[in-house]
Amino acid sequence: METMIEELERVMQSEVELGESLLQVMTRKQQSIIGLHGDNLTSLVVQEEGVIRPFQQLEERRVRLTRELSGQSPECSEGPTVTLRELLRHLAPSDAVRITTMSARLRTVSERIIHMNEHNRILLQRSMRFVQETLRLVTEDHTRQLVDHRM
Repeated sequence: METMIEELERVMQSEVELGESLLQVMTRKQQSIIGLHGDNLTSLVVQEEGVIRPFQQLEERRVRLTRELSGQSPECSEGPTVTLRELLRHLAPSDAVRITTMSARLRTVSERIIHMNEHNRILLQRSMRFVQETLRLVTEDHTRQLVDHRM
């Protein structure tokens, strides 16, 4: 039977793997934004959502395990999240090393996701601004209709 430490380590490893999968989808999404491939972008957003849901579930499980390992009630969702430093005080040195290592990997992946998400947000904002500016120029500052409705 798996101990709580082993389960926490497994959950964190799964989060790292899902995070890396999410990064791959986000990278392809970025390429679609840059290449103006809207049809591909839609399917990538769906893929991204499909990875985010399990990632969130793993995160919830990790928080519950961390609370439990640090002596708090795992169902108590109120109060601050247990920090790594606080958790490590409750662990044996060998377990602390394993969790610290996995935590560093998870932090790295999370930071890369945040960075990629910020880049994609900026690209989308710039694309939207480009479209708005183009429409403004084509419609002579919105004084002309873009489509002639006469038949």
